[in-house]
Amino acid sequence: ELKNGNIFYQEFTSDNPIGQIVVLVHGFSTPSIVWKGIVPFLTDAGYDVVSYDHYGRGFSARPKVDYTKDFYISTLLELIDYLKIEQKVHLIGYSMGGPIVGYFANENPNKVESVNFIAPAGYMFKRKSQSNIYLKILNIPFVTKYISIVFPSLMYGGSSSIKLSTEEDENRLSQDELNKIYKEQMKYEGFTRSLISTAKNFNLFNTQEMYQQLGKKRINASVIWGNVDEIVPFDGLTYLKGDYPNINSEVIDNGHHDITYASPSIVGKFFCEQLKNFSNNE
Repeated sequence: ELKNGNIFYQEFTSDNPIGQIVVLVHGFSTPSIVWKGIVPFLTDAGYDVVSYDHYGRGFSARPKVDYTKDFYISTLLELIDYLKIEQKVHLIGYSMGGPIVGYFANENPNKVESVNFIAPAGYMFKRKSQSNIYLKILNIPFVTKYISIVFPSLMYGGSSSIKLSTEEDENRLSQDELNKIYKEQMKYEGFTRSLISTAKNFNLFNTQEMYQQLGKKRINASVIWGNVDEIVPFDGLTYLKGDYPNINSEVIDNGHHDITYASPSIVGKFFCEQLKNFSNNE
């Protein structure tokens, strides 16, 4: 139990721990189940892992608050303090989780060993028309019921349901499990409210200034992105590399926005390699 209600989290311990901790921060609407295929790679490499559901998602509470960036940052800090983690942690943020871990690292650099991104939000200013459409829809009172049905899908490409882009990875999250978890969380009052509040109160379309400030701190960093990402434009990688000159990057050819759970073998191996290199460079 944290200040704003119960947070659902999981701890995964390595059988051969190296004494380092990775904290996984998921994106806009799909909860921490997205990390299922990646966690084994991290624990096999010796890392202890923590994942959690944001407030309003998954099995966490749905407080009636403004879902601002400061709300997400303070929640992450509160969870780390609750778990009595005193050492620096490796952060991995997926999609909306990218700006969350970026802002967190900017404000708490003494708590961060490295900051790592998967198709991070924040470089979508090239698509102002798209963002304006969302915000206009959100501010029309009589379409609230429509929003409650369609909004989660709007933010994931406009399809009627979330479909895995590939079935090539044997460690991928199954389509059935993804659908089950997503539909389950939609049953609980407050899920859609949390999404709408986040869209209104957390500028996910342009967080470039944050990345620029973070780049100046020279914290170890890496990013992986699919080059056919249909949600967070792939050209954001060019901007990010300019704002964060020492960031290590990898591109997944034909990778969509769902690479975290559709291609966990590639993503998991990439981060294991990056985190190991960060340790070796110290």
